Amino acid sequence: MRAAATALCLALAAPAAAADSPFQPGEQIDLRVDFLRIPTGRVRIAVGRPEGAVWPVMMQARTDGIASVADIRQHLVALWDPAAGQTRGYDLSAVEMRYRHQDRARYDREKGKAQVVIQGRSLTDRTIDIPADVHDLASVFLWLRLQALRDGDHHELPLFSSDRVFTLVADVLGRETVEVPAGRFPAVQVRIRTAFEGQFKTNSDSVLWFSDDARRVLVQASADFVLGSLVARLERYQPGGEVARR
Repeated sequence: MRAAATALCLALAAPAAAADSPFQPGEQIDLRVDFLRIPTGRVRIAVGRPEGAVWPVMMQARTDGIASVADIRQHLVALWDPAAGQTRGYDLSAVEMRYRHQDRARYDREKGKAQVVIQGRSLTDRTIDIPADVHDLASVFLWLRLQALRDGDHHELPLFSSDRVFTLVADVLGRETVEVPAGRFPAVQVRIRTAFEGQFKTNSDSVLWFSDDARRVLVQASADFVLGSLVARLERYQPGGEVARR
């Protein structure tokens, strides 16, 4: 389930203006997660009310059903800067079985530094070198939604995760129609390749399906991990804009 948040739930080209963004405050995406074809969890991605120049983008993941015996919950808040098309950092609160931790990262892109604080069994506070155009898992997902996603497009992005910078490769494979609990959607298929290790290392590339329209809604995601295969499918979508105007 931790891998669901990682798999799903993910700033190199010129940013789009906030008004032209395919997502707006108030948007909510709900996905059902199956692991080894068994319902095992839920993922919610929501864009919160603007806080100054920042939009808080919340990514929540939790085990459900038969997998609820393994108590895994994650609540990540990414600080999305719509004018820059990048995140300023993130806050993560997680319960992973018996291990609880809170992570905080803030980026100083001008100085090329990330300040990372992790409160788990002990307190870790460190500064890590990053490229100015670095992404985290949340901003990769948001940035991809801003792109044209033409067939054959190829992107290589620096990806920051906890204490390392990886290279994430995204390739647009083509168009197809996918059927999920929320309905049938013409979709754009994007292959994702990272360099994660350990039990969450993928045996093959992960794949994201975005709706083939201006919204670029995540309708499906899949990944094959060392422990098995995971698929997340869209259950419900609420467009943004309305909450922000209330």
